[in-house]
Amino acid sequence: MTRTIRRRDVLRGAGAAGIAAVAGCSTEDGGDGGDGGDGGDGGDGGDGGDVPDAVMVVGFPESGIQLFRDFYSDFAEDAPDLDIIVPDGLIDADLPGEVDNDMNNVIGTAPSAGGPGAEFFADEYEAEYDSEPGVFTAQAYDAMAIEILAATAAGENDGEAIRDRIRTVANPGGEEFGPESLPDAVEAVAAGDPVHYVGASSSVNFDVNGDIATAAYDIQDFQDGEIETLDTLEFGNELSDEDLNAPAADPVGIDGEFEAMIGVLMPETGDLGSLGGPIRDGALLAAVQVNDADLNVTVDTRVEDTQTDPQAGISGANSLVDAGYAAVVGPAASNVNLQVADQVYIPNGVVGISPSSTSPDVTDLDDNDYVFRTCPSDLLQGPAMAELARGDTVGAESSGTLYLNDAYGQSLEEEYVAAFEESDGTITERVSFEPAQATYTSQWSSVLGQ
Repeated sequence: MTRTIRRRDVLRGAGAAGIAAVAGCSTEDGGDGGDGGDGGDGGDGGDGGDVPDAVMVVGFPESGIQLFRDFYSDFAEDAPDLDIIVPDGLIDADLPGEVDNDMNNVIGTAPSAGGPGAEFFADEYEAEYDSEPGVFTAQAYDAMAIEILAATAAGENDGEAIRDRIRTVANPGGEEFGPESLPDAVEAVAAGDPVHYVGASSSVNFDVNGDIATAAYDIQDFQDGEIETLDTLEFGNELSDEDLNAPAADPVGIDGEFEAMIGVLMPETGDLGSLGGPIRDGALLAAVQVNDADLNVTVDTRVEDTQTDPQAGISGANSLVDAGYAAVVGPAASNVNLQVADQVYIPNGVVGISPSSTSPDVTDLDDNDYVFRTCPSDLLQGPAMAELARGDTVGAESSGTLYLNDAYGQSLEEEYVAAFEESDGTITERVSFEPAQATYTSQWSSVLGQ
């Protein structure tokens, strides 16, 4: 019979049993699976050695259901002290119910909604949707707010004009506004004044690459079927002179009425569907707030479903472009975002702001400054997860990794491994997997050295 160990009991034990990491919102071609893995199918890895103290797991909720079902039914009894470390993509309050296990040995990190407007956003989201906001919902709200402000500052639904005013409305320089005063910020830019929007998720100051300069991660623990936030880790730097000197054109001022056209490109279905709906709703909330304020500026939104699939994402993005939307919130998954950016946003001069595409590859896009994101890069989350695994909360000396075979999974796994080893931890097996497999028992066997 499967038994689960509460973390406080594990830490009282005579020794650490190992860490396995599972990762979440990026996707691409898979790695080599490490010493015991075999890339896509998990390989034959393992020689019957010791179970690691932890396993870091990177994936999405739809695949995560089967992943965790397989662990608890086939492996938990033989690895009772194993800690499982997960990133944002698997911080899902519905998982314990779907898996039929309290998942008390699972802990992870997720970008914190810790901006100045976090409390206002949470109250407004719950009032509008009768549910609490989830991971990346605040980041989506901020992405929509910034695109509304930038389009209004441009006075037209033109991608180049909007692009050149993203930092005008988001970075320091103008009067400060937050989510609670978003309609006032819209009025200010409509009058031709620069504003400094500080968000629900963070201060959302963009560096020269379109990334946010600072970020915070919540340490979130699954306990008795619920998720508890234990602590918050802060990472990042202030804006450099180069960041502050990036393009930021003046608002043009609006004479009369203006309708900002902002698309929303989110995974309403597919592997990330359970998270994509709330993220979509977070974005739409900012548009609702402006439209309810009786301004001379209104917002027209249109939603397209990426299905958590690059080709569907490209098709949805093209539909938005053909309909005249020059600014889009999304996509969510990194493998979708990278291909949509390359094939749609950049060649068509469309501004894309992703609230949840965390792959470091996004930073390196040759994007002519059209691609931004309100979520932090996994260059930050990988070390945050490693710090969690190696620190007092978990205390792992060794860790395996089990990761989704795409841009998101690969890059986050690599950053975690580098940071874990830099802190003198030992990485054991590195095993990749594909989404929507019927079973993941082979991958679990490999990563646990069985």
